[in-house]
Amino acid sequence: MSGKEATLILLDVGASMYGQYQQGGSKKLSRLELAVDCLGLMIQQKIFNYKNHEVGLILFGTEEAPDGKTLYIQDLSIPDLDFFRNISDLPNHDVGQQVGGDIFDALDKAVHALDDHAKTKKMEKKIFILTAGCGQTDYSEKQITKLIKMIEKVDVKINFIALDFMNDYNGDMDDPEKPEEFEALNNRMLTASYQCQEQSINSRYVFLMVQELRNNMRIFPANVAFELYSQFHTRSLQARASFRGDFQINDEISVQVLIYKRCFEERLPTLRKHSTLGEFQTDTNKNHVRNDLIYYNPEDPNMTPIEKDNIIRGYQYGRNLVPVDQIMEDKMKYQCPRQFQLLGFVDRSHIPRYYYTSTVDMVIAVENQKQQKALAALVIALIATRKVALARFVGREKTAPKLIMLLPHKSKNSQCFWMISLPTTEDIRHFQFAALKRSTPPQQMAVSAMIDCMDLEKMPTEDGQFEELLKMKYVANPTRQYFQQVVMHKAITRSDVLPPISPLILEYLHPEKRVYDYAKEALQKVKAAFKFKINEIKKQGDKKVFWKQLFEDQSTEQIQQQVEDEVVEINQEEEEMVNMFAKQKLGFNDDIVKEIGTVDPTSDFRKMITEKRVDLVDTALQQIQKVIIQFVDQSLKGSFYPKALECLKEMRKACITEDEAPVFNKYLHVLKEKYSQLVFWAQIVQQGITLISNIENQKSHVSVDEAQEFLNKEDISHKQLVDQLQHEEEDLLAEID
Repeated sequence: MSGKEATLILLDVGASMYGQYQQGGSKKLSRLELAVDCLGLMIQQKIFNYKNHEVGLILFGTEEAPDGKTLYIQDLSIPDLDFFRNISDLPNHDVGQQVGGDIFDALDKAVHALDDHAKTKKMEKKIFILTAGCGQTDYSEKQITKLIKMIEKVDVKINFIALDFMNDYNGDMDDPEKPEEFEALNNRMLTASYQCQEQSINSRYVFLMVQELRNNMRIFPANVAFELYSQFHTRSLQARASFRGDFQINDEISVQVLIYKRCFEERLPTLRKHSTLGEFQTDTNKNHVRNDLIYYNPEDPNMTPIEKDNIIRGYQYGRNLVPVDQIMEDKMKYQCPRQFQLLGFVDRSHIPRYYYTSTVDMVIAVENQKQQKALAALVIALIATRKVALARFVGREKTAPKLIMLLPHKSKNSQCFWMISLPTTEDIRHFQFAALKRSTPPQQMAVSAMIDCMDLEKMPTEDGQFEELLKMKYVANPTRQYFQQVVMHKAITRSDVLPPISPLILEYLHPEKRVYDYAKEALQKVKAAFKFKINEIKKQGDKKVFWKQLFEDQSTEQIQQQVEDEVVEINQEEEEMVNMFAKQKLGFNDDIVKEIGTVDPTSDFRKMITEKRVDLVDTALQQIQKVIIQFVDQSLKGSFYPKALECLKEMRKACITEDEAPVFNKYLHVLKEKYSQLVFWAQIVQQGITLISNIENQKSHVSVDEAQEFLNKEDISHKQLVDQLQHEEEDLLAEID
């Protein structure tokens, strides 16, 4: 809960807590050291994440207490560094004479202390008890019953953490609705073995309390140290709906739903910069470094500041910079209303796991029986048909829409959808890799067997059962955990040396050691199935070569042949130099354009026509004809028509000046015959590109009237094309105006 909270920690500091923790495996640590590490994690969480949480500490099982039983170390208050330091120093104290403390006496006093502190305040009340259960108690069953009623009245949540104590208890079996498992748990608790008689008595009383306080008390036997750590490193958040609205199934049916965050990416807190020039202040609101932005014109030598209101965004368009103000930018954005709409259904097998691109949200119906039944019916139907739903989701107005998958989920008490974002075509990147060598059936079988053996969810145990090695609810966020640990360490020690991460958490993050032992045989088969060859890289020799070495490594004939080759090469170079100077002197250069390209065809055509060193007129006319036809044939909706018309005009002009009028007139008849039904010919008619008359060039046999009549003799389809083209130009001019 992210609101106000009061937590009292009851820590047993008797001699039994200084004994070695039996479930630690290879890690040699005492029960008290483990308890102190757990409490340190909780204090870190409170300091970093919960400013309204108050924490207190009570020690029991110590002779230093005034009544010989309980000692108040920290009253209920907001935790600070001194509190964290005091808890860290607890294992360094001397071992007392008492084996353990009275659990129920300390619990009774803690409940009264919480009741007196909270009174009428609205805050959640919690108690954590950490003990090995070896302390003697004076409480009877009658007093235990009275304590149970007091706990129910005050409404306290109790977490009882047993260290090497009540290891036979299983919370999953403690369910009266499952009579067989519940009876088996009772028999197990009655026949369990304990280190001493006090543990047996305390176990019976604690088990009695948890049966009566099912909503207020939980037992956590620390069979695995990491499960114990998980009770302290988790960060609880207040559930708030990120979306509340209608889930539109079709035009007539909609369901009112709520969307909650199931999981999200956690980021480290931002670190503020504090100035070291001023006097050090413990107040976090002082000595802040503030950044001021000043805008100025880089061409202004005086660097005169410019107000932010006088600054506008500019977007590059070719070589020009187009200014766009905020109003215009808002208008150009995609305006999308808030929406949650069903698109359709697909088989679940059609969406692989690697398509999930974001965190998971939970979709539930609002607290209305009709709405809940409607959503439950859709969930159950999708589960029965093994399908998932696809939907369009826009959480807020003017945000980008998302393609999401609704994965149906049915639990014991409710039905819901898991909402997961899916990628679109724009999100997929195709990487070009070289083709891999095809694997053989034995290789595929070996890899498949290795994957099955290394499954973290189904690891066989000694009793033949299966165990999950990597339970996410027991895994701390290593980045956030280590960040908090480093900050706390530096705040206390003032040292720049980074502390190592907790070995228990680090070991649980690497369960592969146990997996490797189990999959050893499968790994050997994979190694035998794939034969690897070492790619030997030849070492590069010394690049420096001496004349003596050359004469020693080569014979006289080889040296003579090399000398002759070098002489031939020198003669060729001299001949090329002579030819180059001769060409320059005579005006022959290699920069003559001999081919018309498609990038700038008119420029290439002019150079070939006007070339004086070589006659390229005929070649240029032949090539320009091919280029025009190429532009027309390859045009998409007339995209290259303008270039073709420019080339045709340039060809007509050149044929007039070079006395090649018959060539152009013949070519224009070819264009008319080939493209008379296309818009391209309509554009020729519209721009008046006609035959060359005998007035323009004496080599032409076409009169002026014949040239004009060549364009006027068009059928109805030609006129329609011309009219259509004129209307398009008029519409375009109207839009520009």
